[in-house]
Amino acid sequence: MKVDIAKLLTIKNYAVRENVTPAYIYKLVKEKKMQVVNIDGVQFIDTSKFPMLPTKG
Repeated sequence: MKVDIAKLLTIKNYAVRENVTPAYIYKLVKEKKMQVVNIDGVQFIDTSKFPMLPTKG
C-alpha cells in the first residue's frame, strides 16, 4: 500500500485543524468511521481519504 506522506497528519494535528479534540478522532477510529495509517507505531490520518470529518448519521 502506497501512501503519499505529504498528505498525512497526526491525529492531534488533524483534530486541531478540524477544531475538535483528539479524543473525538480516536472515538471515530474506534467506531471504524475513520481509518489510520500506522508508521513506526505513530497513527496518522490520510487527508486524501478524509479531507474533512465524516458526517454524523
